[in-house]
Parts: sequence; C-alpha cells; structure tokens
Amino acid sequence: MTKIVFVDDDAIIRRGITTKIDWKENGWDLIYTARDAMEALDFIKENMPDIIITDIKMPGMNGIEMAEIARDYYPYLKFIFISGYKEFEYAQQVLKLNAVDYLTKPLDKNELIEVVKKAENLYRQERKTEHILKEEYPQIKRNYISKLMRENFQHLDDDFFKIFDINLSSGLGMVAFINFHYNEMIPVDEAKEKIEKYCDFLTNAFKGSFFFCMDNLQIFMIYTEKESKQVSIMYENLGNMEFMFRQFAKGQLESESVEFFYGSVMHSFYELYQSYQNALQKINSNVDDLLIAVRHYIEEHFGDEELTLVQIAEHFGINHCYLTSAFKKKFNINLYDYIIKVRMENAARLIKNTDLKNYEIAEATGYKNPQYFSLSFKKYYNCTVTQYRTAHRNA
Repeated sequence: MTKIVFVDDDAIIRRGITTKIDWKENGWDLIYTARDAMEALDFIKENMPDIIITDIKMPGMNGIEMAEIARDYYPYLKFIFISGYKEFEYAQQVLKLNAVDYLTKPLDKNELIEVVKKAENLYRQERKTEHILKEEYPQIKRNYISKLMRENFQHLDDDFFKIFDINLSSGLGMVAFINFHYNEMIPVDEAKEKIEKYCDFLTNAFKGSFFFCMDNLQIFMIYTEKESKQVSIMYENLGNMEFMFRQFAKGQLESESVEFFYGSVMHSFYELYQSYQNALQKINSNVDDLLIAVRHYIEEHFGDEELTLVQIAEHFGINHCYLTSAFKKKFNINLYDYIIKVRMENAARLIKNTDLKNYEIAEATGYKNPQYFSLSFKKYYNCTVTQYRTAHRNA
C-alpha cells in the first residue's frame, strides 16, 4: 500500500484531508499529517513514506526547504506541492525538485486524486526500473567486485581476471577512482544509469580494462596497457581518457567537474592491491580535507539565513547528495542535523553570556523567524529559552 504524508500548518485543512479522499479505497495509506515542516521531517527521518503532499508557505521552514532535506533521506520520494498562491517563483523552485505537480488551494478532490495516482505510478516505475537495472546487470560480476572491494583486493585469484577479461601479462596497469559532480537538476537515478551505461561502453572500448559504477556514483577503474612498457605513454593515454570523461560529464551530466585519483603503477597483478590502496588513500585524504572544510564553513556561517545543504554543496562545487552521504559517514551525523546542532549550541552560548533578546539571538544564529527559533530551541534542549536562561544564570 502506498504510504502518504500530508503537511499543512492549517488545522482545519489537516482534519479535512483525512475525510476528503477515501484513501483506503484507492489503495493508499495516509500514515501521518504534520502541522509544520519540522514535525514532518522528524517523522520522515524515522519512517519511509512514498509520497509527500505539502503546503509551501508555512511558518519557519517552508515546504520546498523541507523537500530538499527529505530527499537526502529518501531519494525516491515523490512530492506534490500545494499553495494558496499561483506564483511563478514557486513553480520554478518545485521544478528543480522534480515535483509531480503544483496545486493551488482550495484543493479539488478529483484533481488531487489524479495527481496522487500520477505520483504513485512514477514512484513505482522508478523503483521497478532500479530493480531491473540491478537484476539484469550480470549478478556474478556485481557480487564478486563488491566482495573484493570489501576485502580490499587482498584475496585475488585467476577467476577475477577471467570474469572481467582483464589482461596484464606483459604491460602496465593502474587502479583509479573517478568522481563526478553532476548538475543538481538531474535525478540521482538518471545520473547513475548514465554512468553505468558509460562504464559498459568503456569496458567494451578498452579491452583488458575494467570500469565499475559504485553506489556513490564514483567509477572504479582498473586500467591496463598490455603492450606498453613505457610509463610516460600510459600517462599520456590516461590524459586522453580524462578528456573523454570530461566530455561525458559535460554532455550527459551537465558538469565538467571531474576528479581523478590514481594509484601506483602496476607491472603485474601482484601489485594490484598496492595500487588500489594508494588510490584509496588519495581519495580518502581528499574527502577528509573537504569534509573538515565543510564543517569549518558551517561553524563560521551558521548565522547566515541562506545557509542550506544545497548552498553549501554549491559553495564547494560538489553534488549535495554525495556531500550529505560522505558527511554522515565521516562524522556520524546528518549534515542538516549538524547545522541545527551548531546553531543551537551558539544560541545557548548567547543566552548564557549576553543580554540579547530572543529575536536578536534568532537572527544571530540564522533563523528568519523568531517563533520558529523558539520552537526549535525547545525541541533541541527540551525547555524554553526563558527556562534555559533562568537555569544557567542562576547556576
């Protein structure tokens, strides 16, 4: 059964939506109605809805900002936006989120049903496509390469080279990772499909080499030149390949930002593990430096009202989905939650050490709306600003 969440700050509309449509009859489950974006996000993070129907204009965080964050948790989510305003600016913003539709209030029952059906069909088609792509990809290859990567290529045998038709009997080779930073307008699934097809093309074009699209949209490459013994010629050929990757990124991913992380040169496959480790060290060092820079950027700019996941990603020239995933893996906290943490900790510091009013503290910590700041503070510290100030001033 398709699971749906409805978000609107109007209590009358929230109550009405439960009876406006016979959800069960249509095979749908209205699993939650939220009064604001923050409440919706808390629910979405712990659950897995299929469709979100949300008002755009709400106190504090609006529906579009909420959708940008929610997609970081569940990329397949489908959004239907509603508003009392037919404004072109909103239409432009929801298009960037690949929304199913944009409806104006008062909601027409039949129109809403048709749009939900459309969202449901799109959601099912995308999940089905993902399933087919994964299942039809030769499973032995996927399982085998994943196992070897988990083992850091320490347990190679002849089967690996036979399966992937890799040959390095008399030449040179190298392990490498290639990172793409694609246009935010391109859905993650679409970008992955394009990269996987390009890997198939490269594997066929460069006989004896291997190209694999990983889940984070990196390409893992084992490049070989079985006839060449000159390192300079191999690097020249790799330079030509870099040009191909950039042309692909520009034409298919609408971005020329590509990063290459090369391992050490292999003279035989006994050196593959060493080359792999060398490439991995370079990419991990690069990612660590980037994530530390992102954390410092947040700590310096938490007072900026325009600080968002997308804005941070654009500042560093990377895809925001990749950034949020890497940040969570590195620091064990979601990037959005870290922004909240920094803002709340600085708000607490100002409350304890200054006589600033609530609205001044809200402004200093990046909140446009003082009421929303107060609600966020209470949720984070489980007490009001006044209670926190009293407790710590008297301590």
